[in-house]
Amino acid sequence: MKMRMFRGLRHAVALGFAAGATTLAGCAPISTQQEQQLGADYASQINAQLPIVNDAQINAYINDLGRQIAAAGHRRIPYRFYIVNAEQVNAFAVPGGYIYVNRGLIEATDNMSELAGVLAHEIGHVEERHSVEQMSRVQSANLGLNLAYILLGRAPSGLEQAAIGVGGNLVLSKYSRSAEDEADAVAIPMLMGAGINPRGLLTFFDELLAQQRRSPSSVETWFSTHPTTQDRIANTKARLDRIPSSQLNRLQTNSSAYNTFKARLARYQRPPAEYRVSGR
Repeated sequence: MKMRMFRGLRHAVALGFAAGATTLAGCAPISTQQEQQLGADYASQINAQLPIVNDAQINAYINDLGRQIAAAGHRRIPYRFYIVNAEQVNAFAVPGGYIYVNRGLIEATDNMSELAGVLAHEIGHVEERHSVEQMSRVQSANLGLNLAYILLGRAPSGLEQAAIGVGGNLVLSKYSRSAEDEADAVAIPMLMGAGINPRGLLTFFDELLAQQRRSPSSVETWFSTHPTTQDRIANTKARLDRIPSSQLNRLQTNSSAYNTFKARLARYQRPPAEYRVSGR
């Protein structure tokens, strides 16, 4: 177990420092062009380190769905969507429109609107430039470690702090509660603009909380990087309650394409050992 932990840590730390090295010095505003270059550099490193699903039909579906949602947003940048072959429930966005979703999260969704809700939330972070704002506030040396622990989905243990010499000075780059709430708020009109029922946001919150009770280890990464508080749930419910039910009921909740996609993903090869959840 320890060897697996440190192997994952070495990969993530190496990736984090590589990505951190590409950031701009100082706190000058990052332009859209610079953001896209940063994202491309970072995505290249991520794709080399993480087990990305390599199936044309699976990848076509997640990109078609994601781009359908992003087209209803306000930023005109190319979005790219990747599935990580990992059983942990998680998703994350990096600057420039690169969105990553773990296989375990997709398997936890019950219908297309729940998966779309997650994608819309991550797109919301890119639309509002939350990760860019974080990077502008953090110095490059610390950023490399911060990005490493985003990939690991948790804070370093005392043993890991000693091993990599970070002491107690590491500031984790996870989104604030206000940024999470803002991404939820932005997601709703994007989903509706794409013809998708935004109730999936709320029902997936319920599913995550149920999974936390059944199998805490499977959703530990999600809750460490996405604070799913009762306030977030209440705020999302209040926003949905302001939309007439007749309007929501006209929007799509599921599709045969989603069912085909999920069935094909279920047949895809199992994740590498270090990306599996104990007991599954």
